[in-house]
Amino acid sequence: MTTLNIDTQVKEENAEPERDSAGEQGASLVRRARALAVDMCPPLAAAASAGVLSQILAGQVWAVLCWGIVAVSGLFIVANSINCQGRTGRTAGKYLEGLRTVSTTAGAPIGIVRATIRVGCLPVDGILFLIGRFWPLHRGQRRTYADNIAGSVVRTSDTEGPTHGRRRLGMTAAAMIPLGAILVLVLVQFFVQRAGDQDVVAAHGSVTQVASDGAVALLSYKPDTVDQDLDAARGVLTGDFLETYTKLAKDVVAPTAKDKQVTMQASAAGSAVESVSADQASVLVYINQSTTTASSPETTQSQNAIRVGLTRVDETWLISRFEPLF
Repeated sequence: MTTLNIDTQVKEENAEPERDSAGEQGASLVRRARALAVDMCPPLAAAASAGVLSQILAGQVWAVLCWGIVAVSGLFIVANSINCQGRTGRTAGKYLEGLRTVSTTAGAPIGIVRATIRVGCLPVDGILFLIGRFWPLHRGQRRTYADNIAGSVVRTSDTEGPTHGRRRLGMTAAAMIPLGAILVLVLVQFFVQRAGDQDVVAAHGSVTQVASDGAVALLSYKPDTVDQDLDAARGVLTGDFLETYTKLAKDVVAPTAKDKQVTMQASAAGSAVESVSADQASVLVYINQSTTTASSPETTQSQNAIRVGLTRVDETWLISRFEPLF
């Protein structure tokens, strides 16, 4: 009986260090990966979606709102991965997985400074082709390069492991927020971007017509009606080109037409849209032009290609640029 009691005590004494040794072992890579997904996927998905939306949706209010979401997502990452992890050893993902980041020497939370260093060193793991992430598979404490640099280790804080409900909650959050962000992008694409694309397609016909008619009006006049012809042409112009054309028509074109009896008649031979957006367009217009003067009554024929820039002003396309190409 005495021998049996001694053997039992020896086994119990030997068993206790084994539990302590197991407790010192770092958290598994799978649990750490799930915790990282919970911490990073939702804010990164929200930030990426907001960044894309800021490029799709027009207007200063939308831009401020979208970039505000990006800023909040960044603040969440900082607060969660640096402040919470530094003070308590836990992020939202690590709490759901039953993990805790502690100092390798004191076993206490690593503090904000070392947490900042640890987060800042996480890209080192990625730069080394994820070798840093797989380092834990070959070390007892399962420390990544970032852990080694910051002097930290991720351990299981719940001996029984994460509950099924907590793990389900974490995985649901990590999956649903990115899926929700994708859904928002799809809805915006369908209801906003698609409608804008349809408007752009519809604008192709109108910009070619305005550019062709405008080019013909600018290049057609008779000596007897030159003032009226040029005034009518000014009605389809806008911006700096309107001022330039007005001065040119008054100082050069009208006096020359009256003095030399110049008659110019243009016709559009064709047109092609170079680019078009919601409020800007560029169209190439091919012009056939005939000219007669008092000194040369025989008609002179010429051809030209003109790049016509248009700007949408109060739902009306007006010519803002007029560039003969040859």
